[in-house]
Amino acid sequence: MPTVTSPAVDLFTASVSRHIDAPPADVFDAWADPDRFAKWFEAHRSIFRKAAVDELWFWEAEHLNKIWPHYCRYVRVERPRLLEFTWMSEGTRGLESRVTLELTAAKGGTDFVLTHSGIPDDEMGRGHQQGWTEIVEALAKKIKELR
Repeated sequence: MPTVTSPAVDLFTASVSRHIDAPPADVFDAWADPDRFAKWFEAHRSIFRKAAVDELWFWEAEHLNKIWPHYCRYVRVERPRLLEFTWMSEGTRGLESRVTLELTAAKGGTDFVLTHSGIPDDEMGRGHQQGWTEIVEALAKKIKELR
């Protein structure tokens, strides 16, 4: 029987760092609490999630006149300093990638680092850098409304 192999895919890591004027617990909860998340995260159709290891979550975003389903699973949940989850969508060409959020108390707020690793190194994959930058900026602007 012949061996079937997948074509090699070069991978890319997107990273966004930002100081957010809120304590780490508030920033963590903005991601981990479904009600708070729905108030600031980019336009979406549905979210089903619970921030706990091995819990699955799903959401659909409307972007470029298209619906983009996203499939995720929490890998690490360490309130208030770390969230890590898998991320799979058409934008990752169906590959399971990894998103890590690191939160460190600093200067009256939170130094926030988002790292998305294992995404295809192509135009669509690299587009995650801009998308995550916009998402983190949206969080920073709305964080005070979420408390």
